[in-house]
Amino acid sequence: MDDALRNSIKTLTRVFYDYQRERISLDGRLGLTKNGDIKKKAPAKDPIILSTLLARRDEVLAMEEAVAKDLAKEVHLHLLWKAFLSAVKGCGESIAAVVISEFDINKAPTVSNLWSFSGLAPGKDRKVKGQKCPYNQFLRSKLCGVLGSSFLKCSSPYREYYDNMKNRLESKNWGMPSKHPTHKDRPKAGHQHKAATRYMIKMFLRDLYVAWRILEGLPVREPYQQEYLGHKHDD
Repeated sequence: MDDALRNSIKTLTRVFYDYQRERISLDGRLGLTKNGDIKKKAPAKDPIILSTLLARRDEVLAMEEAVAKDLAKEVHLHLLWKAFLSAVKGCGESIAAVVISEFDINKAPTVSNLWSFSGLAPGKDRKVKGQKCPYNQFLRSKLCGVLGSSFLKCSSPYREYYDNMKNRLESKNWGMPSKHPTHKDRPKAGHQHKAATRYMIKMFLRDLYVAWRILEGLPVREPYQQEYLGHKHDD
């Protein structure tokens, strides 16, 4: 039952994000806002092409919304939604579906396994040209880009981790250039923001790991850093 449900959720999740990606692409071509309103400086379009694109956009949006409803129904049937995810402020059904379908808690004896699989563990978060990506790119983009943004916008309790980490990084001047930086020394925009977001998501995954392993009757272990090195958190 669980495997069948998980597979169904995974299929619907990928279809949902496929439609969403196409709809966002059409919005860009049409000069529409996230709410579907026309921007003040919308790009000029040929009337026939414009009509065709608008019709396709409406069709894709309708399918996106229909799949979202079906996906929500499936997610609500999963025990993890009922026992944990539904109570996490900022975690809706679509991102919950990503968590349920992409992670396999049976293959994660420690929370570090979840961090590594989603590209949030030190040394496991970088892609090397010509080599297979060491983590699940789809999962990482949804956790950091979608869930992370949602936590910040809705002032989720997890935001406290973000704020604390960002303050720590700022106080240490972490990621900032020297007084006379070279081009290579200059940090990318939002370096501290991204690091704080990753830490916030890692703390969410820590709680997810505990709740899910207990739910499945599996043993729970502390992260390596806490169990062996005495560190409270893995930055």
